Amino acid sequence: MDEMLTIHLVPVGATDLSPSGELLGLNNPALNSAGVSHADAVADLLKDIVLEAVFSGPLKRQLVTARRIAIPHSLPVRTEKNLMDVNYGSWSGRTWVEIRAKETNLILKMEKSPHRFRFPSGEKTKKSWKRLQNFVRYLLGNFGVGHVVVVADDFVIMMMVSLISGADFIGLEPWKPSNGGVTVIDCDQGKCQIRTLRGTKLSKSSPTQ
Repeated sequence: MDEMLTIHLVPVGATDLSPSGELLGLNNPALNSAGVSHADAVADLLKDIVLEAVFSGPLKRQLVTARRIAIPHSLPVRTEKNLMDVNYGSWSGRTWVEIRAKETNLILKMEKSPHRFRFPSGEKTKKSWKRLQNFVRYLLGNFGVGHVVVVADDFVIMMMVSLISGADFIGLEPWKPSNGGVTVIDCDQGKCQIRTLRGTKLSKSSPTQ
């Protein structure tokens, strides 16, 4: 019997608009064949775990990933609008590698004030943080034990990691691609620790802990 809550944060797979990890934001392409294969690989990884719930943002890439994970467990996907990707404005369609190379001043501004940054022609991060805080509050308030899956895009996942575990957001290097790696957080009696970050198991001495 599970005595703690384990949260599996699953990134969406590739689409034809994001073959190299381009930011999708509010664009709504479906998964391509590689993206579907990624979803099926995660589903296989989690098939023998008893899941309490599967949450997903409302975008096609998120929903398809979540549904393929939920099917072996005969669970419905709980669509959650607060898991919508960030509106990156004019940064949509670009990779973090390109943005960090060409938008140095804006990147420094984001790193200095990640909770009060505005993406060019896009969303204020204050708004993003608020809606994710609402979701995390609901999640932790309604699930105390067992395994829960949450499907979202990479940047949003790192925001949730910071909110749930208390890890420094910039220290998580949220611009790093997950390459499909699942992040796992264990919560026991109100204390949450990152077990796996982007598919890599962390030691207890990791600075993100």
